Amino acid sequence: MTGMISDHRTQSNRIAQFISEMLQKYPQLAEYQRPPPEKDILFQSDYEHDRKEATCTNCDKSRTVNRQQRPAPEEPVVFYGLIASGNRVMKDAAERDKLGKDSGGAICFEMEAAGLMNDFRCIAIRGISDYSDSHKNDDWHAYAAAVAAGLAKEILSYMDPIHGTSPP
Repeated sequence: MTGMISDHRTQSNRIAQFISEMLQKYPQLAEYQRPPPEKDILFQSDYEHDRKEATCTNCDKSRTVNRQQRPAPEEPVVFYGLIASGNRVMKDAAERDKLGKDSGGAICFEMEAAGLMNDFRCIAIRGISDYSDSHKNDDWHAYAAAVAAGLAKEILSYMDPIHGTSPP
């Protein structure tokens, strides 16, 4: 992992390349391509989704968080840090922010890997598909799964299959 982390400081990860190759080889998997930027909306923490509305089409866009555009917006970004695991889906921005602060800086929330660290040494790879708030939807789930798979493939490229370690 340290070799890959070091490489990512000076060169792009290979996730976008792996997803592109997958989509070229299997065009029927089109749902795994990156959704358009207008589908990436982060609302202010205190702005709750109207539960009577099925989508965020009618949500107040003036309540979004203005964020600086990334230098390469089409490139998936890899974050390394604490992942909070729980037994339910996080759909509350205020609770998300409180748990993030109280945990010492959890960078995401998930359910599937809860408890694994207690049983064996492992890392959790998560493709981020929402902001853990009441505006949660499925628009990014397939792409997030493809990103996580791409990172897993890249991690495996750093391993020696015979010894289970990084090649010399």
